Amino acid sequence: KAGRLPKATFTSINGIVNGATGNAVTGRTDNTDLGPFSKGELEVVQPLYTFGLLSSEIRAASHGVEARRAATQGAREATIANVKELYYNLLLSRQIKALLDEVQENFARALETAEKRLAVSEGTITQQDLLKLRIGLSSVRREVYTLERAVAVTRGALMRQLGIALDNSTFDIAETSLEPVELQLQPLTYYLQQAGVHRADIMQLEAGLAARQARLAAARSAYYPTIFIAGGLRYATAPNRDTQKSPFANDEFNFFNGGAALGLRWQLDMWMTSAKVEERLAELSQVETQKHHATSGIALDLQRRYLEVQETQQKIEAAQTARKAVRALLATTLANFELGIGEGKEVFENLGLYTRIVSDYYTVVRDYNIAAAKLTQATGQEVTTLSYQR
Repeated sequence: KAGRLPKATFTSINGIVNGATGNAVTGRTDNTDLGPFSKGELEVVQPLYTFGLLSSEIRAASHGVEARRAATQGAREATIANVKELYYNLLLSRQIKALLDEVQENFARALETAEKRLAVSEGTITQQDLLKLRIGLSSVRREVYTLERAVAVTRGALMRQLGIALDNSTFDIAETSLEPVELQLQPLTYYLQQAGVHRADIMQLEAGLAARQARLAAARSAYYPTIFIAGGLRYATAPNRDTQKSPFANDEFNFFNGGAALGLRWQLDMWMTSAKVEERLAELSQVETQKHHATSGIALDLQRRYLEVQETQQKIEAAQTARKAVRALLATTLANFELGIGEGKEVFENLGLYTRIVSDYYTVVRDYNIAAAKLTQATGQEVTTLSYQR
């Protein structure tokens, strides 16, 4: 934009000069009479018309800023997706740890009951049942230790992503149970339309394409001249030299003049301009190709993210049914065992089945929430009921 404003330069020279008297016809110099001199020159050039060169360069720069803003938005969306993934992974680790704590408690209670009955030879408890329950309890304890480490590592990774110091012991997430995010899934065509409007990399490519088109127009403007007004002032003074009155006398040490004129500057090396235009055309073609490939790739990626959400939605329904059934089965098994009509083998097997089925359910919920986060990133707009502002 500053190219539309006047360009001004001022040059000042100061030094020592020998004295001079007389005029252009008769005169003499006195090398013993040395004195100061000062000379200054002010030049001002105001562009009037550049045949679109300046306006094209301004458009190119503006679109370049838009492209960088879109790139920043893309990085922000990727950061949000990473935070969501770490958040849900932390919830999953804690949820499974709580599950293992519950299973560990049930194993310990069943083991205590089995030991008491075996000691008094009550019921059908055998030494083999006792060993299985001990093995189950030890296995769960080992997994609990692993989960505790996973919780600590995931919490630290989330804090790092948020820019929170790792030694901040007060930091924690608000939710304590892992639940599916609220999402009313729309048709795939809806998300494809949203991606074309809101997706950061599409906006970046469109801005880059507009910038290349403006740069091409600027290169073509070089075929034409630049029309400008040039003016300025010049002065010089040396007290020990006579000022010349004749306009035909050339004195470089005593003068004062100025003026303005209409000018035209034209670069006539058309072959260089043509080469620059071809270069800009190649850059434009490259970005057009990138946009074409990106658009088709984005549609494919968006379809994949959409199908992942659909798949995990269906898995949640099946996993929820299985979780309800295994809870009822475990409750019956533990109740029968407490009443003395169940076997330790059933407790061992059904606690293991309960652990696996419930873990699978929470894992599917985590996968569904992350799939929703990836769909949000793919469309460039939040698809769930989550609300957050910059």
